[in-house]
Amino acid sequence: MGAPVIESLRKHTKAYLDCHLMVTNPLDYVEPFGKAGASGFTFHIETSKDNWKELIENIKSHGMRPGVAIKPGTSVEEVYPLVEAETPVEMVLVMTVEPGFGGQKFMPETMDKVRILRKKYPKLFS
Repeated sequence: MGAPVIESLRKHTKAYLDCHLMVTNPLDYVEPFGKAGASGFTFHIETSKDNWKELIENIKSHGMRPGVAIKPGTSVEEVYPLVEAETPVEMVLVMTVEPGFGGQKFMPETMDKVRILRKKYPKLFS
């Protein structure tokens, strides 16, 4: 699904529409999703290590709430700078399966990351 689907949905709902994108260059998608009416834009830290500050600013400038996702094998510490930044992400999505295909089994060990984030950043979850 892409920005055209968000645009179609937005005409019929005021619901929060979070768009979680696992793409190589998320900056290319910020403007189209913002114009389409997305509420939130969640990108993967793994594809944005070099430009996350610019990406967060761009997401906010297009009226969306920035979020970051991490894959099961990515260290939770990698998102700390994004949560603690002057312009921070507003949500952290901990993936409990590898992105890319359905039917996978839940990886319970990923819940440790959730516990760590909840303890370190309680306001992130309020």
